[in-house]
Amino acid sequence: IEKKSKSIVQGALFEISKSDEKKLDLYEDFPKLYKKIFFSYYKKNVMAYIMSKKTKFRYPTERYLNTIKQGYKDCGLNNYYLKKALNEIK
Repeated sequence: IEKKSKSIVQGALFEISKSDEKKLDLYEDFPKLYKKIFFSYYKKNVMAYIMSKKTKFRYPTERYLNTIKQGYKDCGLNNYYLKKALNEIK
């Protein structure tokens, strides 16, 4: 997630346990590659991972991109924004 005027970030919220959070920390290589941000959204405490350092963009692997696409489908998100972002970087 990066700030950009007139932009949106699509996503889904999941309720997770402390155990789930620890597993996600390992998966996201926290705190080396990603850090956590916390905020309130509709009176719910929310956590998100963001990259610790800005890095040069790399196109995602096919496997990771398929995971993202499946997440969009599972959460009923409009993949228009995903397609738009991918087309902008080609």
